[in-house]
Amino acid sequence: MMLVLFALAASLPVSPLTPSSPRQVTVVATDYAFAMPDTLSAGAVTFRLKNDGHELHHLYLARLDGGRKAVDLVKALEAEGPPPAWATDAGGPNGVDPGMTSLATTVVLQPGHYAALCIIPSPGGAPHITKGMYKDLVVTGSASSAALPRDKDMATIGLVDYAFDVSGHLRAGVHRVIVRNAGKQTHELELAKLLPGKTPADLGAWAEKMAGPPPAHFLGGVSPIAPGHENELTLDLAPGHYVMLCFVPDAKDGKPHVAHGMVRDFVVGK
Repeated sequence: MMLVLFALAASLPVSPLTPSSPRQVTVVATDYAFAMPDTLSAGAVTFRLKNDGHELHHLYLARLDGGRKAVDLVKALEAEGPPPAWATDAGGPNGVDPGMTSLATTVVLQPGHYAALCIIPSPGGAPHITKGMYKDLVVTGSASSAALPRDKDMATIGLVDYAFDVSGHLRAGVHRVIVRNAGKQTHELELAKLLPGKTPADLGAWAEKMAGPPPAHFLGGVSPIAPGHENELTLDLAPGHYVMLCFVPDAKDGKPHVAHGMVRDFVVGK
């Protein structure tokens, strides 16, 4: 079974894309449903996830081919086989703590039918999709030519098999980064800030069973994205010790990518 550790904040700036600024959409997650639009027009959309539930939630977007709907993808994921070729992982804001709003994640949506999912497991191990946490999203209009920006001093985070390849400086304060899947498999970026005295090993041990209070605050990130795809992530980092993780199951052995070493910690100074 797939294991993924995973109110608009108008004061959080998002720099413009070309030719215009992305629309901003806040999705509200509860246990176990999304409150979000049924339709959006194609182009760049900046999503934030407001978690009004009691468990960790994320917004995982996948574009579906062949007239399929969200329920078809849910059935395919529950079958525990390889990911279906007719679903393309598009990203979205990753897991965020209950009572919090995620970091902003910008996705360029192309026309078509999308599934909006939460596949983070409950403490008992059942992914939230098994409790009905999925929804259809229809993206209308013509193909979008919107492109994510490439500022000269902009940091990038490459997702590879099995590591996070950071180019540039992840610093305190608000700044934008490009998160691109340069690997051969689907990957994600979950960003967590460790609690004082806790280590990445503590976080990894907690993630195995998700029992008891976590040793970190989950801030969001980028939900699973297919190879060659990218999202923009707006970071707002206070000084502290952070960890990047990918919990997508491996195509070969089914183990989460963290088990293959896809974990990276970094410290943000004052």
